[in-house]
Amino acid sequence: MSERELGGPGMDQTERALAPFRAGGAALVAPVGDIRARLAGVRAFLFDWDGVFNTGSKSADSPSGFSEADSMGTNLLRFAWWLRDQGKIPFTGILTGQDNPTAVRLAERERFQVVYRGFLNKRAALDDLQTRFDVRPEQVCFLFDDVLDFGVAERCGLRILVRNGGAPLLAQHAEHEGLCEYVTGREGGSHAVRETAEFLLGLTGDYRHVVTERASHSDRYRQYLDQRNQGAVVVLSPGDL
Repeated sequence: MSERELGGPGMDQTERALAPFRAGGAALVAPVGDIRARLAGVRAFLFDWDGVFNTGSKSADSPSGFSEADSMGTNLLRFAWWLRDQGKIPFTGILTGQDNPTAVRLAERERFQVVYRGFLNKRAALDDLQTRFDVRPEQVCFLFDDVLDFGVAERCGLRILVRNGGAPLLAQHAEHEGLCEYVTGREGGSHAVRETAEFLLGLTGDYRHVVTERASHSDRYRQYLDQRNQGAVVVLSPGDL
């Protein structure tokens, strides 16, 4: 899909769409045109877990979780890409350095295609993504938050850094090294995934259409949901590669 085919709004509309995100503290590291061009090649969404869907805090009795607002964000993104790509579900996965059972539960419920868990070397998972599922790194939109993710971010097509208020130098480093195009205003556990979904849908000009279709539970949304729910998640650990 070319940038022209992506069909984003005009510049004035784009600036209006971006205004709430800038007001919320988000930073566009790359020019809008560059982000839209990268977005045109996206065929997959890959999410880090800790620090992205949640704050990263956990204990034996309180595993890291997720919010329904973020879950809805992933669904709206996938539905939008399904509409654009003539009924093809975009590949979606979670890549986490720990064994997070809640990540698997979300993926099973939402019918993501894969969960890579326990990967301290996340580049190995990205290599597997290409060989096992035929998803090239440049087709991936990657949401991440910390140093462990840099090896993946440097290879992906579109990179969204989830803000960590306690690590301002991390964001500066990622920007300086060209590892992200957008830094969220929200932090992990404060709906940064939903912010990202709304940012991308606002940038493409799809937001109102997608939300209207979802809110009305339209025939097309039901077709998408039926197709999506036929899938099953593959859960992989380093020993499986």
